[in-house]
Amino acid sequence: GLRRCVFGVDEYGVSERMRSQILLDEDSRQSYELALAFERQYPYGSVNTQMTAEQQSQVREKGVEAWEFVVDLDVNAMLQSKTDVLFMGGENCVQTNLPLPKTNSVYYFEVKLVEKPTEVNMWLGVATKPYPAWRMAGWNKYSTGYCANNGVVHQNSPFKGVRIGERLLVGDILGIGYQPRSGVVWFTRNGRRFKAIVSGMLYDLFPTISADGPCSFSANFGQRGFVFVEANVKRWGFGPVEGSMMPPPIYGANQNTILLETAVPSSSSDESDNDDSRSSNGQERVGSAEGTDVQAAASCVAEGNGIPEDSTVIDIEDNNSNNGAAPPATEPQNIRRSSRRAHGVHKPPLYQREDPIAMQLWEAGSTSLEPVVSYRNKNPELLEQQGEGADPSSSSSSSPLHLA
Repeated sequence: GLRRCVFGVDEYGVSERMRSQILLDEDSRQSYELALAFERQYPYGSVNTQMTAEQQSQVREKGVEAWEFVVDLDVNAMLQSKTDVLFMGGENCVQTNLPLPKTNSVYYFEVKLVEKPTEVNMWLGVATKPYPAWRMAGWNKYSTGYCANNGVVHQNSPFKGVRIGERLLVGDILGIGYQPRSGVVWFTRNGRRFKAIVSGMLYDLFPTISADGPCSFSANFGQRGFVFVEANVKRWGFGPVEGSMMPPPIYGANQNTILLETAVPSSSSDESDNDDSRSSNGQERVGSAEGTDVQAAASCVAEGNGIPEDSTVIDIEDNNSNNGAAPPATEPQNIRRSSRRAHGVHKPPLYQREDPIAMQLWEAGSTSLEPVVSYRNKNPELLEQQGEGADPSSSSSSSPLHLA
C-alpha cells in the first residue's frame, strides 16, 4: 500500500498510467479485475495440487502417457487427443491433469503450432492450479509464458515482459524446460535454447497453453523424440515411454491365449476321447439321479433272476471292444446318421451292459447309438412267435440289431 501511494505503482511495479495504456477497452479491464479477484479467492496452497499416491501409481503403470490435457466446461476448446487441443475461439486456457514431476533435476516438453492465424495470440508456459480459464499463461501470479507473436516472456503480470526470442509460425516447435530444485524455467525454439530469465518458480507447476482466438497445437511430453537433442540424450521427458502396464496383444495374434487354444479344432482321436469322457460323466450323473433302481437292475442281471421271461434286454458292445474286427454281417452299412459330425465319430453314452431303455431309444430312431447292439431274450420261443407274426416288409426295415 505504501509503495502504491508513494510511487504510484502496484505490487508488480506497474504504474497506473501504464495500466491505462495497456487496458485500453472495458473488456480488458474487466478481465484484469476478475483475475485479481480470482487470485484473492484461490491463493497458492488453497488447493492441494501435489501428485497423489493414486496419480503416482498411474504414472508407473502408463509412463508418460499418464499426462494429458483437460478441457473444462467453461473453456471453448476441444480435445483431439490426449495432447492435441483445438481452441474454438475467445480467450481460453488449458492445463494438464498432472503437474510436472520433481524427482529429476530437469524436465522438458515441447509444443508444436499446428494451426494459428496471424491475428491470434498464443502464450505457452507453465502455471499453478487453479488458474483463470480466460487468462493467458504468464499474466497471473505463479505463472510464466512465452508469447508466440513477439517472443516476449511474461511472468506473473501482463504488463511487463522480456523479449528473448522470435515470433513463432505454424510448424514451429517451442520447448519449455523446468528445473524443480532451483525453480528456473527456460525456453527453446526449434531445438535452439534461449537464455533463462525466469526463476523462483518453486511451485507445483502444470503445462499451460492459452490463446485468444481459434488455433490448435500438439504437445510432446516425451512420448516421442524431442527436437531439442540434449533433452533426448539426457531423457528429460516426464516419464518412461512405456510403464509397467503390459500393452495389448498384437491384432491377430493367438499364441499363448487359453481361450483361443481351446477353440482350435482337434483331431478325430482327441474328439473321441473327449466324447468318452463326457459320456462317462453323463453316466455318473444318470447313475446318481436314478439311485438304487439302476443298481438293483444291474444286480438282478448279474444274478440271472428277477427278469421276466418275456422281457428283452440289450447288450451294447462298443466298436473298440472288437479290437479292429469287422461288425456283424447282419448290420446294414447304409444307415443314415445326419447328426454325425464330419470331423469325428460321435460315440454313444456308456449305458449299463444290459439296459432296456437303450432298445426303446433305438426303436424311436435315436441317432446317438452307434455301437453293435444285440438282443438276448430269456424266452426264445416267445421271440420266434413274434417273428412269425411280423410283416416281412417291416422286418427288412427294422433296426440293425441281430439276435443273440
